[in-house]
Amino acid sequence: MERMARVCCSVGLVCMLPLGAGATREQWKLGEFTWLKRLPAEAGAPANAHPVRIEAEALREKLGSITFTTEKGREALFAQDELAPILGALREALSLAGPGEDLLLLSTHRRGGSFLNAPNGVTARIFVQDGQLNLIVHDARLEFVDRYRGMQVLPQFHYGSRVAAGPVELQSPAAASRRKDWLAFPLVAASAPERPAAAREGADFERQEKRLRALKRMREENLITEEEYQQKRREVLKEL
Repeated sequence: MERMARVCCSVGLVCMLPLGAGATREQWKLGEFTWLKRLPAEAGAPANAHPVRIEAEALREKLGSITFTTEKGREALFAQDELAPILGALREALSLAGPGEDLLLLSTHRRGGSFLNAPNGVTARIFVQDGQLNLIVHDARLEFVDRYRGMQVLPQFHYGSRVAAGPVELQSPAAASRRKDWLAFPLVAASAPERPAAAREGADFERQEKRLRALKRMREENLITEEEYQQKRREVLKEL
């Protein structure tokens, strides 16, 4: 029998996913310098609540709310058009990741709306624990593309760590700040929708009908006396 994990689905719905089901893809290449990877979690880290399914729109709402401190004030961590290709990959990666895996994100974008702006990168570690989507950012604006064009050597990327704080200061009204570089977004489980009154009444009537038929059969087979039958019958009818 497949092992199952209790996970959060949609904007808070609780789902069950088979552990390791279809968990074959380990990297999502979204651009020349934009990718998402499933890799083993940091040594000593507690198990994550993976696999988990979160709808893309919920991810957009959370990631789109993040800002960070710059010399000029506060700036959005991600551009809105930058998020578009990331969301689907992140949703899929979270649904495939195991409890012992983190997701590492490099998102490189030419921010500011001008082709004259040099592209720079955001590096982040993403995982779900204790009903929260955690994001730890190491670099908010890593400049490396021009250097790579000239030298053809990529830098060693740092994606954020549970152990050591990075230089970035994050904020989001939708998240708790666990550290200046670490935000935790709650994933609230939604209660099951209540059945309409007509459906509830129909189910109750069907249940009581079965009880009455069972009582009648027991009386016909002399399993209970007439007196016992009438007494139980009255009790059932009172519940209708």
